Formats: sequence, C-alpha cells, structure tokens
Amino acid sequence: MPTSHSDKESIAALIELIPDAVAVVSCDGKLLQANGAFFSAIGRAPSRTLGKNLFRILSSSSSWSSLADALPELCLQACTDGRQAGNVRPLPPTAEGETRLVVTLPSDPKMFGRGSDSPPPSSGSGETARLSVEQQLLDYKGRISFALNAARSGIWEWNAKSGALKWSEEVWGLYGLPVEGEKLDNQLCVMTVHEGDREFVSSMIRDALSHGREATVEYRVIHPHDGSVHWLLSQGKPHFDDDGALASYIGLVTDITERKLAEIRLHESKASLDYALEAAHAGVWEWDLKSDRNVWSEEVWRLYGLDPGAAPPSFELWASTIPPEDRDATCRAVQNAAAKGQDISIDYRVRHPDGSHHWVMSRGKAVRAHDGVLVKYLGTVIDVTEQKELEVELEKSKARMAFALEATRAGVWEWNLKSDEVIWSDRIWRLYGLEPGSKTNNHKLCESNVHLEDREQTFGIVMQAATKETNIDIEFRVCHPEDGSLHWLVCRGKPQLDSKGRLDRYVGTVMDITDRKRLDDELRENEKKFRSIFDNAPIAISIKDIESGRIIDVNDSWLELLGYSLEDVMGRTGLELGLHFSESDYEDILASVSRRERICNKPILMCDKDGDVVDVLYSTEFIELDGAALLLVMIVDITLEKMQQQNISRLEQSIADRNIQLQREVDRLHRFLSMISHEYRTPLAVMRTNLDLVKIKNKMGNYSNRQEFAKIDRSIARLVEVLEVSIQESKMAERHKSFANPHPLMLAEIIRSQVETFSGIWKERKVLFENCTKKEKIYGEESGIKFAIFNLLDNARKYSPDESKISIRCCRNDREHVEIVVGNQLMADFSEEDFELFFEKYHRGSNASNTAGAGLGLWLVKNIVTQHEGSIALSRVGNGIEARIILPVLAENETA
Repeated sequence: MPTSHSDKESIAALIELIPDAVAVVSCDGKLLQANGAFFSAIGRAPSRTLGKNLFRILSSSSSWSSLADALPELCLQACTDGRQAGNVRPLPPTAEGETRLVVTLPSDPKMFGRGSDSPPPSSGSGETARLSVEQQLLDYKGRISFALNAARSGIWEWNAKSGALKWSEEVWGLYGLPVEGEKLDNQLCVMTVHEGDREFVSSMIRDALSHGREATVEYRVIHPHDGSVHWLLSQGKPHFDDDGALASYIGLVTDITERKLAEIRLHESKASLDYALEAAHAGVWEWDLKSDRNVWSEEVWRLYGLDPGAAPPSFELWASTIPPEDRDATCRAVQNAAAKGQDISIDYRVRHPDGSHHWVMSRGKAVRAHDGVLVKYLGTVIDVTEQKELEVELEKSKARMAFALEATRAGVWEWNLKSDEVIWSDRIWRLYGLEPGSKTNNHKLCESNVHLEDREQTFGIVMQAATKETNIDIEFRVCHPEDGSLHWLVCRGKPQLDSKGRLDRYVGTVMDITDRKRLDDELRENEKKFRSIFDNAPIAISIKDIESGRIIDVNDSWLELLGYSLEDVMGRTGLELGLHFSESDYEDILASVSRRERICNKPILMCDKDGDVVDVLYSTEFIELDGAALLLVMIVDITLEKMQQQNISRLEQSIADRNIQLQREVDRLHRFLSMISHEYRTPLAVMRTNLDLVKIKNKMGNYSNRQEFAKIDRSIARLVEVLEVSIQESKMAERHKSFANPHPLMLAEIIRSQVETFSGIWKERKVLFENCTKKEKIYGEESGIKFAIFNLLDNARKYSPDESKISIRCCRNDREHVEIVVGNQLMADFSEEDFELFFEKYHRGSNASNTAGAGLGLWLVKNIVTQHEGSIALSRVGNGIEARIILPVLAENETA
C-alpha cells in the first residue's frame, strides 16, 4: 500500500521535492514541518523554529516579513473552507481529526498568492537548452509522480469535444485497476463508483458540466481484487478555448479513505457525546469574550426553563434566570474567573417561570488564542437538583443521627477483622471512663475496664458472633478507674462483608444503659411490693387478660367476697362464672375495655358462687406486668353502704318535705307583706297629698301647728322609706320565684291596666298613652311586666314637674321585637354619675320631686327585663328623659 498522506515521513519527503520554501503548520500557525529550502531561507535551525508560530517567524524575516500580515487570514480561510487559499493548501485530516496546512513561500514575495504549481522557467537557447529543459521536465515529472503517490492522488483529463479520457497511472491504482487494464470511457467511470453513490455523482457532474464550473465530489469505489471500499475525492477544473467554449476538464483524484473514516469516527463520537449529554440532561454552551456572543444548545434552554430562541442568548438572559438572592454572588464568581483567566466551576440555582427552583452545575474551559490571550469559554451545564436534594437529605440524616447518638448518649465503633484495628468515637472512650487514644486500638481495647464478673462472658459472646458472622448484642458493666463508679453498657454490632462476600468488619454502637438498669431494678422491687399489696389488700382484686377476658390471678379478698376457690376461677371468664347479674352492665364493661377507657366506681350487681346478689363498686385500671398489657379489676362490697344510703335518703326526704312546708310559710308571709304594704301605702299617699295642700294654702301665713306638721312630715317620709325597702325586697323574691312558669302575654292589656292603675292613684298627672296593637304577644311572667311598667311611670312622676305630662307608647321595634317607651320632662338635669348608676342596686336619685325611693325599683326593673331576654336603656331627649324597654315578641304561629 502506498505511504499514507498522514505519515510524517512521507510528507517530509514530498515537501523536499519542491524547490520553493514549504512549511506545514496547524490552523493556529504552529510550525510542524518544513523543507530544507525554508530553513535555509530564514537562516535558522529546525530545533529553534519547529513548534513556534510561523507568523512571528516570518515577521522577523527580511524576505517574507511582508507576508506575515496576509498569511493568518489565508490559513484561517483554508481551515474553514477545506480548500486551497492562495499559496495555502489543506491536507486531509489526520486520524485524530487534526487539519494541517501546506504553505508555499516563493522566492519572490510578489508571487505569493498566485500559487507555485507551475515549473520554473528555463533559460538558455539551442539544443543544449532544449535538453536541459527536457531533463528538468523529466525530473519534475518524476517528482510530481512521487508526490502524487505520497499523497495518494492521481491526475485525470477529459476532452469535452472528443469525450476522450486520460488517467495517470496513480488514478488506475486508486480505482484498484491495473494500468490500462480496461477500456477507459464514461462507462468505466460510472461502473467503478459504488452503486450507492452513482446517482449522486452523476448528478453532480452533470450540474458542473451544464454550468461550466469546477466539479468537486466525494464518493466510494470498490476494489475488484479484494472488495475493499475506498473513499475518493475528485476535483476538476474547466478549461476553455479562445472562443470561450468548454475545451476540457483537468482534475485530481485523491484517496481520502482515512479522512472519511476519521470523519465517521468523529461523527459517531459526536453522536455518542450528544446521546450522553441528552441522557445526562446536560447542555453545551459557548461564551465569546470579545464579541460577548453566547451559543446555547437546546438542553441549556430547557435547563434554564426558557423556550429555545425566545430571546438571544446572553450573559444578561442567563443572569435573569438566577433567583435575586443568589444572582450577585453567582455572577461575581463567573466574572472573577473570566477576569483571572481561570476555568469556571460553579453550582447555582435557577428559577423557572412556574416559580420552581432547580440546581445546576456549570463547568467552563478557558480557550486561548495562539498568543495566549483568553478569547472564549466552552462548557457544559447539567441539572444537579436531585443530587443537591440528596446532599441536603444526607446532611439532615447525619444531623439526625448525630442528634440521636447525642440524645441517647451512644457512641459508634468499627472493628476491622483483617487488621484487628478498632476505631472508637470520643463518646465511647468516655463511656469506658478513658481518655481518647489512651490505649492501643485493637480488640483488647474492648476489654478495658469491663467488670471482672462480666469479662469472660462478654468476650465469649463477641468472639462467637464473629465466628458465626452474626450480630453482636451484649450488656455488661464497666468500672471507671477515676472514681470507681460502675456503669452498665450495651454493645450492638452488625457484620459487614467485602466485595467477595467475606466477613470484613463489624460496625456498631455502644450506649450507656445505667439508668435503664436502675429502673429495671426498681421495677422488680415495685412488682414485689405490688404482689404484697395485691395479696393483702382488703378490697377484692383480680387481674385479667385484656383480649380474652380470662382471669389470670385474684387475691384472697376476691375469693372471700364471691365464695370461690382459686382453682374455680383461674383461666375462666366472668361470663363463664356467671359473675354479672345484669347483661347490660357486662356489655358496658366490655365496651369500655375495648376503647381502653378506665372505669371508676361504677355501681353494678354481681353474683357470688351461691347465686346471691352483691352490690359492688366496679373499677378498672390498665397495667403492664412482665411486659404484658393486662386489666386490673377492683370491686368494693357496698351492700351495707346501700342500706345506710337508703336510711339517709329517707331522712333527706323528710327534711325536704319540711323545707317545702317552711317555704310555703315564707310565701304566705311575703304575700302578707305585699298586701299590707299596699293597704298602708294608699292612705299614706293621701295623707301626704293633703299635707301638701295645707302647705300650699297656708304658705304665706304663720300658723301655730308648724312644728307638729314638720314632725308628721318626717315620720311619714320615714315610714314610706321603710315600707318601700320591705316592698321591693319582697317583690324581688316574688319575681325570681314566679318566673319559673312563664306563659304568653297580651302586652297591650298589661300596659293599659298599669296606666289605669297609675292614673287612679295620681289623678292630677296627665298621661299621654299610645298603646300597641292587641295582637302583640310576649312570653313571660305577667306580674313582673306589670311591676316594670308601673315602676317606670312612678319614676317619671317623681323626677318630673307636677304640671308636666308623662308619655308612654308601645310599638314594633323590628319584626322580632317590641319597644315600650316612657318619657317625661326633668325638674333638673342629672349628673353624669347619676345617669350611669340609675340601674345600680340601692342607688337613689337626688332630684326627685317627692320622697326618694329605696334604690331598688329600677334595679329590679332591669332584672325583670333581662329575665325576659330584653334590654332597657335611658336616653336624654331635649330637656327630658326616656326609658326604653325592648322585648322579643312571639311569632303568630308560636304557642306557649
């Protein structure tokens, strides 16, 4: 097989055949190879130039410094387009995908850019000159042939007019055919192309011919002798005659199999990368620092919660996806890395339009130009929300574990069986009463300070567990050397296996259980005490299984009360023994037990062994005994107490009957006082009126009975005051008693009766009366309502001028209430203090026109109204005052 075009030695040999200076460089201008003519022209040894930047080398050269500015652009164009640009021609990519450029530097810099494929002109004349030129041409042809073989290329020509084809020897080899082994025509050209590419190649050639332009096409051929597939690149350039007609195509065929295989591998690699990025939910981004241009893959848009292409990708758009509380710190981290030329590596949160927060990890690699200047970043971004949540959960788990260990005063240990290394946390050292690291870390460390009585058994259990590869669970005592105190510890451990399934180590915990052990001892002591109390208690006690109700134990008092022997009752239920006289009592007890409700002193009837009924108080309590939940039942015989209770009940009934008689006597007394007060009050009022008339008739004269009149006046006032107190107290008691039996009342009749009563007593006072409709009904006690109305009328009289009018009206307040308003003028205005205290008990007005009352009237009125679920209030109206009672009314369909 010919030498590969990617072979460094072949390229070196090829460029040595070219008389001009030739250099092979990378796309960024790094000098990879050069021929002798190049090193001679610049006057430097290869060791001082290879690996350096060609553009800088030329800029310091006296011959080619003028080319240093144009050459970078030509190199960039050749790398980008994959075609020759001036004197710069790309080589096919290497297997690693690297592109190299061949730069030809003519001796005359003015020729730069025109190409250097033409042979140098000859000089001289005559036969000698001709032979010299022929020799040069032969030499040049040989070099060209060598170069074509080295580059795995061949030359072809097609005459457009005659249709004749010419192939160089190299072309026949590229098609896998012997030179001139078959007739060279269009049919051969078509048949040598892979059948999968024929249609495409024919279309490309026809299109180039029809437009008379260059033809460049890549296709596959199959070598007939071994069936191997090769990729060829055919490039043809049209030539035209003097008339402008197409004369021929001359071109080059190059084997690009290795390049295509590299491209396929690159494509597969890229596809694998894309698949991996998609599977990992990772996106790729690029940030050009000079132009501030950003490029995001579709996955990046999704990770940021944005619609692809909704806005131009930019630093600002990226920053806007970061929550405000994280934005400054995150942007500052990226900007600082770019300012220092460092790689970017940050984890941060982004907020999607729906308000959800996600964690992403962004990694960016700094990319520099040939001069070392940072030009851009290339990187990836990946969703790490789940990882962050796991990290948070792990931290919480660690914190919970640490808290649990601290709360339980436990320590963690590990025992490597292969190295016999024991690792203790600081807590375990303290549990053993030792300073951390004070002893050698091997299995003997565990023997430290273990009580002598427990040591042999403890380590026998540990070694047996290690032998059988089972869990370790042992309790033992340790003695702290500092103070000699004794402590109980519990050690638990689980075996851990290595990758081959063999026992590798134990991991476990040690916890102080001294308090628990002390409680266990106290519990056992309490159980002994309970047993003693149980056996000797004077009340009957039994212990039952909660679920089955079977008797587990009873004390002697229980056996004595119900007449059974221990053998009669053990393992049996109360239902089987017939202990319960009432089935309903038995069911109630079962229901309470099922709900885990305590029973306290429930009186029930039980039957003893002979069938006699026993009155008892039944109580239950839920207890735990030897780790089992049980029911403790206590029964107290109250048969004697029942008899005593019956006697007490009879005595209480006698007392109650006597109290009723006494109450009746008191009621009669109250009625008598009410009656006698009414009989006294009327003549006293008449006497007071007549005395007032005498005073009026004689107010201008001197009369001899003035002193006597004053005594009579004071006596009457005092008698009225004393009687008023008795009357009000009696009526107050009567009100509270009688309200126990309320009934529907016709309000209009009650108001009318009290107005008529008032007018009969105080005939000189004018009453303006506006009654409510006859159908208005209230629900209450009649005498109380009458008292309230009369009292308000009487108070209106007392606090108003004699010649003034008193008003009373009754009307609906709303659909559910009626109001009674009593109004009068005032002789003198009230103080604010009087106004606020009118309804207080024993408060008496200071500006009444007659004798002040006992201070109970308005207080009693308010209580009566309140009992009737109503309200009462006073309000000033001009120079007068109104008392307003609001009471609920009965609906028409309501009955008593």
